[in-house]
Amino acid sequence: MGRQTNFHSGERQLQEEDGIDAEAYESVMTQPFSPQLNPVEVRFVNGRTFGVAASIDADGRPWSTPLFGAAGQLFAVENDTTVRVRPGLPGDHPLLSDIADNGQMGVLYFDPSLRRRAKSLGSGTVEDDGSITYRMSRNFGVCNRYIFKRTHEAPEQSGTDVTGATPSAVDALSADNITQLRAADTTFIASRHAERGVETTHRGGPAGFVTVEDAKTITLPDYPGNGMFNTLGNVLLDDRIGFMTVDFSTGRVLQITGRGQVTPSAEDDPMSTRTLRISIDEVRSSRHDIGTWTDVEEFPIQPGMYNPGTPYLPGREPASRRS
Repeated sequence: MGRQTNFHSGERQLQEEDGIDAEAYESVMTQPFSPQLNPVEVRFVNGRTFGVAASIDADGRPWSTPLFGAAGQLFAVENDTTVRVRPGLPGDHPLLSDIADNGQMGVLYFDPSLRRRAKSLGSGTVEDDGSITYRMSRNFGVCNRYIFKRTHEAPEQSGTDVTGATPSAVDALSADNITQLRAADTTFIASRHAERGVETTHRGGPAGFVTVEDAKTITLPDYPGNGMFNTLGNVLLDDRIGFMTVDFSTGRVLQITGRGQVTPSAEDDPMSTRTLRISIDEVRSSRHDIGTWTDVEEFPIQPGMYNPGTPYLPGREPASRRS
């Protein structure tokens, strides 16, 4: 039996298109992404006041849901592969229903004040007290690019005020939804893979980087990152996708699920390599007690922001990396 690889066929297809040496990338990762948290990662997870959960609903559609709470309460590491999550959500919240129904779950631990994030995939069990026992099957850090630096003063307890936290659902964007999308600089995308499960990750850009084509279609540029192509690689194999953004001043959460399509980037966009087009099936809006967020620093964004650790084939590396 061969060694499990870190990258599946969708991810490798995009790596090859970009001139990334997929075999070299595999070779620097001596084993598949381990689920075990090391001591540094344990401290990072326990200290988080914000994260994003990925789930799959009864129709097989991915969703991203924000999680807010006090450090040491929102996430509590029970052992090196198990985390207790206390989202403080109403018992009828779709996230809890999804996990209770099929157990699929992913979590992004996110700290914009440090521009640090870590992604994991696994399974969850909803406990009688509304908490979730989350068991990780894959865990890894991702690059710190395109993160707007913000500090966070968390709610005293997870879900202290859950008024309106159970979302209302419609099938197209409203005027308020469009306004929120056009102002967003921080978004999250859930995608799924048949064997590896559901995951969510961050996508950031300057306000206006999310384009609303019409009430049923949005697009996002795909800026160069670490060359793993986890999200877009998943979309090539299963186009079901979830999108989420938070208004950090009001606590309004906007969630979208639909179908994703990977297309070439616009010719007049020198920063992106591809575009992710999302055709909308359902839109949910809700309000949460998100604590207090303070803007600190916009992220630098410019053409050629490639990860220096990504192994490119000779002659295929971006011009900005060539000597």
